[in-house]
Amino acid sequence: MQQAEDVSHGDIYHKLGSLEGKMEALLISSNERRADISNVFSRLRQIEHRVAWGMGAAVVLSLIAPHLLQLVEHKIQSDASIERHR
Repeated sequence: MQQAEDVSHGDIYHKLGSLEGKMEALLISSNERRADISNVFSRLRQIEHRVAWGMGAAVVLSLIAPHLLQLVEHKIQSDASIERHR
């Protein structure tokens, strides 16, 4: 039969200390990753807001542009008719 290993309290404390150190490193790494992810989401939120503003501006321009073109066309036609009468 296999003999049981003699384990001292010092061995147990050493292993517990090693595990505690590894857990501490994992927690620190996890917190760093969490901060990085939070930063990425913050930047993504800013980009989404800018895109929304850009889309809104594009819609407004698409509504105004036909009217401006119509005014310019009318102005050109009226100037041409004045030139013909001279």
